[in-house]
Formats: sequence, C-alpha cells, structure tokens
Amino acid sequence: MPTDIQFKDDLRKEEIKLEELLNLLKNEEYEKLQQKLERDLKRVRESLQD
Repeated sequence: MPTDIQFKDDLRKEEIKLEELLNLLKNEEYEKLQQKLERDLKRVRESLQD
C-alpha cells in the first residue's frame, strides 16, 4: 500500500505529465503529442502483460 507521501509524489508526476501534454496540444504540436501518447500507451500495455 503506498504511503501518503508516495501517493502525493505520484500525483505530482501525473500533474507534470498532463501539463506537458496540454502544452503540446495548445501549441498545436500534434505529432509530438501523438508520439508521447503512443509511448505511454505502449508502456502501460507492457506493464499489464507482466
């Protein structure tokens, strides 16, 4: 079970990631956004197979 500190740290990391994605979208950097999302999706799928 994650501690409160670990949970908040994970949330901060998620916040940073979402801000980066949002900035890519705002700046119309669709190719970079797509690449980042595909990488993240691949990582999640690989983790689920373990």
